[in-house]
Amino acid sequence: MTLGLGELSGAGKQEEVQSDLSNKQDFDRMAVKFAGFTDAEADCWKLLAQAAGKFFELPELHPMDKEEVANATHIIQDKLLSRPTYRQYVAEAKRLRGE
Repeated sequence: MTLGLGELSGAGKQEEVQSDLSNKQDFDRMAVKFAGFTDAEADCWKLLAQAAGKFFELPELHPMDKEEVANATHIIQDKLLSRPTYRQYVAEAKRLRGE
Protein backbone atom coordinates (compact mmCIF):
# COMPACT_ATOMS: atom_id res chain seq x y z
CA MET A 1 0.00 0.00 0.00
CA THR A 2 1.30 3.44 -0.84
CA LEU A 3 0.70 6.47 1.34
CA GLY A 4 -0.24 9.79 -0.15
CA LEU A 5 0.23 13.16 1.45
CA GLY A 6 -3.51 13.39 1.96
CA GLU A 7 -3.35 10.38 4.24
CA LEU A 8 -1.23 12.28 6.76
CA SER A 9 -4.15 14.19 8.22
CA GLY A 10 -5.08 13.45 11.78
CA ALA A 11 -2.99 13.20 14.92
CA GLY A 12 -2.65 9.41 14.72
CA LYS A 13 -0.97 9.54 11.32
CA GLN A 14 1.35 12.34 12.37
CA GLU A 15 2.42 10.37 15.45
CA GLU A 16 3.00 7.30 13.25
CA VAL A 17 5.17 9.36 10.91
CA GLN A 18 7.18 10.76 13.81
CA SER A 19 7.81 7.28 15.21
CA ASP A 20 8.98 6.11 11.77
CA LEU A 21 11.50 8.96 11.51
CA SER A 22 13.83 7.71 14.21
CA ASN A 23 16.78 7.60 11.80
CA LYS A 24 17.70 8.84 8.33
CA GLN A 25 16.91 5.57 6.58
CA ASP A 26 13.44 5.52 8.10
CA PHE A 27 13.00 9.13 6.97
CA ASP A 28 14.09 8.28 3.42
CA ARG A 29 11.82 5.24 3.32
CA MET A 30 8.84 7.28 4.53
CA ALA A 31 9.60 10.05 2.04
CA VAL A 32 9.63 7.68 -0.93
CA LYS A 33 6.43 6.06 0.32
CA PHE A 34 4.79 9.51 0.25
CA ALA A 35 6.08 9.88 -3.32
CA GLY A 36 4.12 6.78 -4.30
CA PHE A 37 6.54 3.91 -3.78
CA THR A 38 5.17 0.50 -2.87
CA ASP A 39 6.56 -1.21 0.22
CA ALA A 40 8.80 -3.35 -2.01
CA GLU A 41 10.12 -0.30 -3.87
CA ALA A 42 10.79 1.50 -0.59
CA ASP A 43 12.66 -1.58 0.63
CA CYS A 44 14.78 -1.51 -2.55
CA TRP A 45 15.50 2.18 -1.98
CA LYS A 46 16.62 1.52 1.59
CA LEU A 47 18.72 -1.53 0.65
CA LEU A 48 20.37 0.35 -2.21
CA ALA A 49 21.40 3.13 0.17
CA GLN A 50 22.77 0.57 2.63
CA ALA A 51 24.71 -1.27 -0.11
CA ALA A 52 26.20 1.95 -1.49
CA GLY A 53 27.14 3.06 2.00
CA LYS A 54 28.86 -0.25 2.69
CA PHE A 55 30.73 -0.07 -0.62
CA PHE A 56 32.07 3.38 0.21
CA GLU A 57 33.41 2.02 3.51
CA LEU A 58 35.62 -0.49 1.64
CA PRO A 59 39.28 0.31 1.00
CA GLU A 60 39.80 1.95 -2.38
CA LEU A 61 41.18 -0.38 -5.04
CA HIS A 62 40.75 1.84 -8.10
CA PRO A 63 40.31 5.63 -8.26
CA MET A 64 37.20 5.38 -10.48
CA ASP A 65 35.32 2.90 -8.28
CA LYS A 66 33.55 5.48 -6.14
CA GLU A 67 32.40 7.56 -9.12
CA GLU A 68 31.20 4.49 -11.01
CA VAL A 69 29.30 3.11 -8.00
CA ALA A 70 27.74 6.52 -7.38
CA ASN A 71 26.61 6.68 -11.02
CA ALA A 72 25.23 3.13 -10.89
CA THR A 73 23.40 3.94 -7.65
CA HIS A 74 21.83 7.02 -9.22
CA ILE A 75 20.70 4.99 -12.24
CA ILE A 76 18.89 2.53 -9.98
CA GLN A 77 17.43 5.40 -7.93
CA ASP A 78 16.16 7.00 -11.15
CA LYS A 79 14.51 3.72 -12.17
CA LEU A 80 12.85 3.42 -8.77
CA LEU A 81 11.73 7.06 -8.81
CA SER A 82 10.06 6.61 -12.20
CA ARG A 83 7.93 3.64 -11.15
CA PRO A 84 5.09 5.53 -9.38
CA THR A 85 4.70 7.85 -12.38
CA TYR A 86 4.72 4.98 -14.86
CA ARG A 87 2.18 3.07 -12.74
CA GLN A 88 -0.11 6.11 -12.79
CA TYR A 89 0.39 6.53 -16.55
CA VAL A 90 -0.59 2.90 -17.23
CA ALA A 91 -3.65 3.18 -14.98
CA GLU A 92 -4.79 6.43 -16.63
CA ALA A 93 -4.21 5.06 -20.13
CA LYS A 94 -6.38 2.04 -19.30
CA ARG A 95 -9.04 4.28 -17.79
CA LEU A 96 -9.09 6.56 -20.83
CA ARG A 97 -9.38 3.54 -23.15
CA GLY A 98 -12.25 2.25 -21.05
CA GLU A 99 -10.47 -0.90 -19.97
